[in-house]
Amino acid sequence: MTEDKKRKYIGVMFECCKVYQRIYVHRDGTKYEGRCPKCFRILTVSIGSEGTDARMFRAK
Repeated sequence: MTEDKKRKYIGVMFECCKVYQRIYVHRDGTKYEGRCPKCFRILTVSIGSEGTDARMFRAK
């Protein structure tokens, strides 16, 4: 798989259950969307032009 074909993701530490999970860009390209792997809490992170270059986040 070439570099441009890889799915984009961000790393999230879900504080609710103390677990790490990658969440991937949604197919519409406007947000990252995923769930905590233990309690299934939904997390949505918008993608915008004024955003950040950070790749790791904490969800409280």
